[in-house]
Amino acid sequence: MARKKNIIASELGLRVRNLRREKKITLIELSKTTGVAQATLSRMETGLMVGTVKNHQKIAEALGISLGQLYGGIDSRYERVKHHTASEQRKIFAKTDQMKCELLTQEISKKKITPLLITLNAHGKSETEQLERGVEKLIFVLEGTVHVRLEQKEYALNPNDTLYFDASIPHQLHNAGNKQAKLFCAVSPSKI
Repeated sequence: MARKKNIIASELGLRVRNLRREKKITLIELSKTTGVAQATLSRMETGLMVGTVKNHQKIAEALGISLGQLYGGIDSRYERVKHHTASEQRKIFAKTDQMKCELLTQEISKKKITPLLITLNAHGKSETEQLERGVEKLIFVLEGTVHVRLEQKEYALNPNDTLYFDASIPHQLHNAGNKQAKLFCAVSPSKI
C-alpha cells in the first residue's frame, strides 16, 4: 500500500508542479491563494506527501481546473474498465454441436478472471475438462437444468443455483432438460 501511495504522491505532485508552472504561478502565490502552507505544497510537489482532498480541491480551483482534471490519469483503475454492449459480437471460445462457450470479455491474458457464457443444447454435454491446480470455477445457472459431474459426484443445478469448485477436479457439464440451458461461468485465475 505504501508503494502505491508513493506512486500516487509522485504523479499528483508532478501534475501540480507542471500545472502551476504552466500558469506561471509561484509556490508563494499558490500558498497565498489556497491557504495551504508553502512547505506543504513543496512536499506535495516533490512527492513526499499526498496531501488532503480538501487541499487538492483548493489547488485545483487556484489552477482553474476541476478536481477530476487534477486527478485524471493518476488512478489507472478506470483505464482497465471495459464495457461491451449486448449488440457487440462475442468471441466464441469453444463450439460443438452440443454446446457453445462465449468469452464475455476481451484480452483475457490480462485478466484475473475469465467470465464465460455457456449454452448447452437440449441433452447437450461438454467435454470433460481438468485445469491445473489452483484454478477455481464458479457456475451460475441462468436457464435450464444442468448437471455438473465432478469425478464421481454429480450436482443438479437449477436456475439461480451456483457451484464453486477446484477446476483441477475433472468435470463435465450436462443439460438434463429438453430445452437449451445457459450458464455463467467464472474461471480464476484466468486459465482457458
